Amino acid sequence: MNNDIKEYTTPSGNKRYKFTIYLGRDAKTGRPRQIRKQGYKTQNEAKKDFLKIQVQIANGEYSPEKQKRMKFKEVYSQWLNIYSNTVKESTLATTIRIVEAHVLPAIGKYYIDSITMLECQKAVNKWFKEAPRTYKRYIRYANQIFKYAMHLELIDSSPMDKVIRPKQPPKKKYYEFYTKDELNQYLKTAHKYGIEAYTLFFVLAYTGLRRGEALALEWRDIDFLKKTLTVRRTLSKGLKNRNVIQTPKTINSARTIFLPVETLQVLKEWQQEQRKADDVISIGQGKQDKFVFNGTYNNYSANIPLSVTTVFRWNTEIAKKAHVKHIKVHGFRHTHASLLFDSGASMQEVKERLGHASIKTTMDVYTHLPKKRREVTMNRFSEYMES
Repeated sequence: MNNDIKEYTTPSGNKRYKFTIYLGRDAKTGRPRQIRKQGYKTQNEAKKDFLKIQVQIANGEYSPEKQKRMKFKEVYSQWLNIYSNTVKESTLATTIRIVEAHVLPAIGKYYIDSITMLECQKAVNKWFKEAPRTYKRYIRYANQIFKYAMHLELIDSSPMDKVIRPKQPPKKKYYEFYTKDELNQYLKTAHKYGIEAYTLFFVLAYTGLRRGEALALEWRDIDFLKKTLTVRRTLSKGLKNRNVIQTPKTINSARTIFLPVETLQVLKEWQQEQRKADDVISIGQGKQDKFVFNGTYNNYSANIPLSVTTVFRWNTEIAKKAHVKHIKVHGFRHTHASLLFDSGASMQEVKERLGHASIKTTMDVYTHLPKKRREVTMNRFSEYMES
């Protein structure tokens, strides 16, 4: 057997053959230049290719892809074309933002086969100082690009695999939410502020929907007879910061939840107000296809989702007028979870209503409730078990 041709076993257990041809050292980098081929099913196939390449090298005819040196940013462009077909537009937009704002400035201008582990470590240390909570995402995306370069046979291994990741500071989660009294005060003020704003924050607090899920709601998603609301889509930010309607965050996020009578009544009253506006503003679309929240009273003449900026502004102004602490819009989701626990709902019931992918997420919310409120919830559980 030719000593240059090696037998190996694939992860799936198949026997294959490979070979390596040494071409000397690169004059610029001093690194070894090699041709690696693998995946041959028989030794004869490998030997045939091995001899063919040797002849091409001797005649000066062989110019492997490895010799076409590419900079990291060039490999990124190729990788992005493939990656863009595997993820949602909102995920793609986030990836592009991270890579182009953090990864490319650090290593994008270098030839990918000349980037060392020390250069990667320097970049990682910088990312950690800039964003200690999210720097690992920068590493992950950079590593995917290096792995793609390995697929192109531009490099043999990823230098990003060898970096030492700085230790993150303990992550202290803090969940913002309103108590029952605070929420009632907020909604009372919201009712005076405007019916669409009142309906939106009422729905957020009484259903636990994510902001994007609420803004993507259409009237056909609400069944007043069955008293249900179905989450079928979400509003996200896509490329060039444009709004995109896409499938829910996870499989569990697509769900149908029951609505209490009060929520149905609030929605019905808002629907009637919205339809009155339709008599003045001709939408040209079916009633059931209209977005539930579309800024009817902000002079929008098209059926488009309510602006996120408007939602943020409403929330800030209402909290100020109500003389209650200001919480983020996502805090209404935590408020709903908190009040569900207060009412005696089980961990699984809360998980399903909020559409959490993992029970761990639900438990995290629960464990960050004030100790006194957790005691009340557990006391209710004990009373139930003893009855």
